[in-house]
Amino acid sequence: MRINIISNRAKQMEFSLEGEGHLFAQLLVSKLLEDKDVEVAQYTIDHPLTGLPTFFLKTKSKKPVDALKKAVDSLKRDINSLAKAFK
Repeated sequence: MRINIISNRAKQMEFSLEGEGHLFAQLLVSKLLEDKDVEVAQYTIDHPLTGLPTFFLKTKSKKPVDALKKAVDSLKRDINSLAKAFK
């Protein structure tokens, strides 16, 4: 997965993810919205076969990249916990 930053301002960020589709995009948006500082988290995919998920993230006070890192860390913990449960 590769993150392409489209814009990164004080409280707003747009980015796309190469190599991902609706499944991971929806998981990431769900995790972002669990953060009380995240005001808006959404994504679009222009074309279902060739488009990349493009995200819009808006926070109330902290940097959007910090909210993104927090959400990704939380997803990693969830996935590791799930993997342990299957072992």
